[in-house]
This record gives sequence, C-alpha cells and structure tokens, in this order.
Amino acid sequence: MKKIISAALSICIALCAAGCGGENISRSDEKNNISAESKTEISFTGQAADQPRSDTVITMMQSETEAARQTQAVPETTEDTTTTSSSETTESTKAVTSQTTQSTTTVSKTVPETSDKTDTSSKLYYFPDTTNLRDKNRNKVGTISAGSFYSGHYDPNYKGYVVINHRYREYLTAHSCVIEQTGAKILETAAIGQMGGDIYGKKACGPTCATILANYQLGMKWTKDEMIVFCEQNKLNDQGRLTSGGGITAPNLVKLIEIYSGGTVKASNVYGADPISVLKGLIDSGERSIVVSSYRSGKIVAQPDSPAHFVVICGYEYIGGELYFYYADPYFANGGRSLMRVSADTLAASMNYVTKEPRCIITVEKTA
Repeated sequence: MKKIISAALSICIALCAAGCGGENISRSDEKNNISAESKTEISFTGQAADQPRSDTVITMMQSETEAARQTQAVPETTEDTTTTSSSETTESTKAVTSQTTQSTTTVSKTVPETSDKTDTSSKLYYFPDTTNLRDKNRNKVGTISAGSFYSGHYDPNYKGYVVINHRYREYLTAHSCVIEQTGAKILETAAIGQMGGDIYGKKACGPTCATILANYQLGMKWTKDEMIVFCEQNKLNDQGRLTSGGGITAPNLVKLIEIYSGGTVKASNVYGADPISVLKGLIDSGERSIVVSSYRSGKIVAQPDSPAHFVVICGYEYIGGELYFYYADPYFANGGRSLMRVSADTLAASMNYVTKEPRCIITVEKTA
C-alpha cells in the first residue's frame, strides 16, 4: 500500500512540475516579445543587442534637405553647464550616419573598435546641443549655440576636449559634445561678426571678410573695427557708409586689403567661367577665398534681385554624392554661430545672380 501511495505521489509531483514549467516558458516568451516590440529602432554594428542608455536616437534641426555622414563622440552623461564634469574627459567615439529631411536629421551610431584620438588635422564639428565654451585654462567663458558648425582640431594637451576656432581666438569644448563631419575638407576658419565689437558694421561684410581671410589665411592680426575705419577714411566704401546703407564693391575690397597691409599682401580676383571648380581647387590647395553672393534671410540664396553679401569659403564636403561648401558668414556670426553650409548648385546660381556689381573670388598672398 505504501508503495502504491508513493508511486501516486511521484506521478502527481511530476505532472505539477511539467505544468509549472510550461507556464514559466510561456510567460518568458511573452515578456521577450513585449521587450522586442518596445525597443527603439536603431541599427547597431559590432555591438551586443542590449545597448546602454546613452545610445539613443539624436534628432538634429537643420535647414537644408540633405543626407550627412558624420562621426560622433558620445558622452556617458551630458556635459555639466557650470563646472567641468567627468563627461568632458570621455574619449569614446562613435560613427554616425544621418538622413536629413526638410527640417530634421535622425542619427544612429556605431561603435569603432578603438577610442584613441590622435589625429590633430583640421576638422569640422557640429554641435547638436548648446555646449559650454571654455578658455584654454578650462574656465567656462560662454556657450556654443545648438545647430552650429565650427572648425577645429584635437590637441593631446587638452585631453577630453577639442580646440575650436571662435572669432579671433581658439577655445575648448568637450569632445563628448560634438559630432565630427568626417567627410569634410575644412581649412580652419572662424566667422567674425560685422555688427559686433565697437563699430556696428551693418554694411561692413566686405571689410569683415577681408579681416577673416587675412587672419586665417596669412596669420595676420587685423580687426574688423580697424578695417571699417580705414576703409571709410580712405574713401574705399564706394557704395556708402558701412554702418548704415552703404557698402563696398569687389574691386575696392581688393584695394582695401592691399593698401591696409602696407603693400605686404597682394589680393587677386580669380573669378572664372566655372566658379565652383575654382573654389574647390582653391580649397584643395589650402586657400580660402571671399565671394560675393545673393543673400536673404540670413543665408546664401539662388534668388535674383537679392542683396549682395560677401562671405569666406573655407571648405567642402560631398553629401549623398552632392557637393556642398562651408563658409564663414560675418552676418550670421552675430548670432554666435561660425560656419554655414550651402550646396554647390545654390552657391553657383547665387553668385551668378549678383548682377549689379562685379562678381568675385578674392584670394590673398604675402608679398613680403
């Protein structure tokens, strides 16, 4: 009898165990299905399926319709806005590919095998978020606006940071807070605001661009305020007052550069039948240049009868097979940004729409 009872108990225990096991598997499958459906749709390469919280989709606002390929340094945490945080020493880098619609760019990231950062060549950086600007003692001196492009480089003396060109000087920003435009060929250049400083140069884009070009191409120490005063004192502003409704044409801008330099700088207008090829060739040979373009609502436009505006061309990039140029805009710089981007097609049409004054591609070289 005992044997019969024991056998019956064994059968019951086995049946219960089988039933509980089946229920656990069912719940586990259900949980996995829910988890899989709720995961963010991001494509990762060379990583485990589970991603850290910092690997999220970043949405960036841009004004042009384009597809960009970028490389990003991704922080474990965001940069502190008041003191130097541990995220500013983060050196992990992640490759970023983006697809841009009319107003948004969605970025997904991949992680390379190494995080070493030893390349000190000129680079172009994009700031997706407002970021602290620091002097070379790492003291906060301001901020970089979200949606900005800046040129710069990596310096091993400032680990965890990148050096960027901002107006007349070099500053630091956290390497973890920038996106590197790996496909761009850039000559380090910073825009200087024509309406900043002591003189409000409402129509002083020409002298301001001359300052940008001479300083970054030739290593001069010019200031746009001095250029404005010199231009008006020597009556080179052939279109009127630079602080109100006047301006300067390309031929007089060439004269201004040469006379202001005391004969140590030669300026040339090398505008040709194919201005885009000229501009790209200049960048390839390490030369920045000033062009005059049609301009409206804070950007270069391909619209006839738009106001003429001088900018400094300093780089280019192929994005989705289409050529784009980067330029320092003395008008746009007043908003705290430095470089802007325009398609080659738009730039060429914009330059051709300038019909009320001579077209130009102005370059400079030292003569002494």
